[in-house]
Amino acid sequence: MKKFLPILVLAVLVFTAACTLFKKDIDVPQVFSIEVNQSAADPLQFTTTKEVTTLDADVEKYKEEIDEFRISKVTCKVAQFSGSNAPVVSGNLLFAAAGTSNFKTLGAVENLDLKALNLSGDEVNVPIADEQVKQELISLIKAGTNIILKLDAETTENPVVATLDFTVYATISVEL
Repeated sequence: MKKFLPILVLAVLVFTAACTLFKKDIDVPQVFSIEVNQSAADPLQFTTTKEVTTLDADVEKYKEEIDEFRISKVTCKVAQFSGSNAPVVSGNLLFAAAGTSNFKTLGAVENLDLKALNLSGDEVNVPIADEQVKQELISLIKAGTNIILKLDAETTENPVVATLDFTVYATISVEL
């Protein structure tokens, strides 16, 4: 029995190490664009929505092997801009499963200087509201559910025509 115990412990250790050797992290970022189109006569407060698909080929391929699904951060980048001299946008980014109106606040955008961000090409972080909201978004992405994104915000100046690209940096860990 004394000889069997070290062999058993060694077998367990080798098996545990082998299992972690076959684990792979795969980046599955989700990029969504929202258009802001405010004429000079429009109110500074605005809401814009867009339906987007979260279906991802890697998530679909490894659906049964996903061990962990993580969202590390959400960012915003101004991909296109034209308009007044220096519009600054602040507001909330919300989401809901398509066909529902149960919107959850994913995060807030604050003091986005659209012209400056467009010129610099910088991404700014959109702090995620809370862990529960993050988990709800993960569930929708894992299922490949279409979602409605809604930007409920205001600008300091009109007119504004801009494309805001939001990136959800997500990673899946799969056991191969």
